[in-house]
Order: sequence, then structure tokens, then C-alpha cells
Amino acid sequence: MATIKDVANLAGVSVSTVSVIINNKAEERKISTATREKVEEAIKQLNYQPSISARKLRSNESNVYTVGVFWASDFRMSFLSRFMSGLQSEILKLQMPIDIAICPYESDKLRFEKRLYNLNTYNAVIIANTTDDDNDYINNNPLPIPTVMFNRESEIYHTVGIDNEEAGKKAAVHLMASGVKSVNIICQKKSYLAMSRRSGAFLNECLKNNININDIIYVEGSIAGGAEAGNTLISRGNLPDAVFCDSDSIAQGLIYALKEHSISVPQQMKVMAVGMGSPEFSRFFIPSISVVDIPMEKMAAKCMKIITEVASHELTVPSHTIYESVLHERESTRSIKH
Repeated sequence: MATIKDVANLAGVSVSTVSVIINNKAEERKISTATREKVEEAIKQLNYQPSISARKLRSNESNVYTVGVFWASDFRMSFLSRFMSGLQSEILKLQMPIDIAICPYESDKLRFEKRLYNLNTYNAVIIANTTDDDNDYINNNPLPIPTVMFNRESEIYHTVGIDNEEAGKKAAVHLMASGVKSVNIICQKKSYLAMSRRSGAFLNECLKNNININDIIYVEGSIAGGAEAGNTLISRGNLPDAVFCDSDSIAQGLIYALKEHSISVPQQMKVMAVGMGSPEFSRFFIPSISVVDIPMEKMAAKCMKIITEVASHELTVPSHTIYESVLHERESTRSIKH
């Protein structure tokens, strides 16, 4: 791991000059723009990550850490509350003064978020919902601050995720065990990395076991999108035994549309979803929805724990944590006993 001395040597300046620039005092000490740019370029090349603790001790806010949470500004914003709940829970356990800044960004445009490369904006960041293009950019242009990637893979950053393929397979196995012979899949229009892996694994498991895939319908990832998918499914006829939905929001809209057409769940059609939203929404829906739940709260807490371990120098190399999804069987897939 690069040190402040390595940065100074590469930039051709003193350690004290690097320290002044890192602590946002370049203008006060009359350090030239050219020198500052040389130091920032050296930090970028070496992927140097200043100690959170050290920088804060030299700042006016000596007891507060600032963590930026970069979250895509699309339908996945509706899942942010679960993530924040997990962060808050861990912060309360740690009893540390930590400020959280929510930073919405546009998918495929993370490269324009200059805040990620400013050493004085955040002490650490958590980045979620990245696309392939976003990942390529930040992997080829390493961030100069401690970074945790949420449900994404990286060799140079800390990562916290789930086995997305396993989650899709788990949903397929559950439906097959209930006697399903044909299924439809309802996916978000724009395919994102984790979602596409789950749906792909679900599809492969079904095909491997001779389960007929009637159709794949693409909609917006919302309750309204689910209702639209339900109406489309009904209009095409040849109803499947079950439907697998990208998210519980889509499943809620689907069930609403089926009810409107007097199609009973699970008697006439079973519904399975990936649990992304608040667990209460699927648990207390009528009928309650079977989900493969993404343990967002646990994952978020782990992201925060990693940041504090980096701050205290307990963690000096990238760590990678994988959680298992949790299957909750509920009314929407249960066999009805007469």
C-alpha cells in the first residue's frame, strides 16, 4: 500500500507539502496550482488512500467523519431506505460521529462525479448501482479515498455483495418444488448487472430442468410497471403456472392487475420476486409475496464496518464479503390445500 512518502517522491515534493495539499490548505500556504496538480496526479497513480483518522485530526472537524453514499438516481432510489437503515444501525453500535451524504448520480455517468476525486469532500465513499461502464472507469482511474463497492465486484476496492446467481437459482428451485411447469419472467427494461445475473440464473435453472419459459416481459421497475406487465401477460393468453419478478415492487403491480382480471394468486398463478424494498411491503401485502430477499441492512452495516476498520488501520488491503440471499415462502407461492 502506497504511503505519503511514496506520493512525495513521485511528485518531487516534500512530505509536508503533500500533507498540506491533502488537508486542503494549499491556498492558505500559497502552494502553486502546478504543484497541487502534480501531487493529485501522484495520489491517483499510486491509488494512495490517506488515513481518515489522520486527516480528521488535522481538520477543524476533528471528531466527524464524512461518508459519501453514491446511489443511482433511478427506480432503485426506492431501495435506499433499507440501505440507510443498515448504515444507521452500525453507526449507532460504533458510537462514532459519522456524517452520511447521499450523492445521487446518473447511471453510466459516474465519471463526471468529480467529488470522488476530491480528497477534501469525503473521507470515504460507498458506491452502489454501477454499470459496466461506471466500473471500467473507476477501476482504470482509481479513487484516492477509501471506497466500498456495494453488490459489485472489484479487485482494487473493498466489496460487499451477494451471490446473485445463487439468488436466481434459489427462486427457480422453490417454484419447481411447488410443481410449476411453466413460467414467465418480468424484468426491468434497462438491465442492470445484479438483476441480469439473478434473472439469467433463474432462466438457466428452469431450462436445465425442462420448465417452459412462456415469455419475458420488460417494464419499468415499479408497481405501475408490474401492473402493465400483468395486463400484457393476460392479453397474450397462455397464462403460465408462475411468474418471477425482478423486484417486489413489480410483483405488487402484477398481483394488482391479476386481481383486476379475477385471476387468483396462488390458486391460478404463483408469483415469486426478488426482495428489494421494505420487507414489510411484501410480508403484509395481500396475498403476502414469496421473495428471495437481499439482506441490504446487513450489507450496508458491513460497508460501514469496513470504513471504520480502514480508518483505524485494522484493514489495509481490499476485503471482499459475500452474503447469502434469504428465501421467504409466503402465500403467493404456497400450494392450496383443499
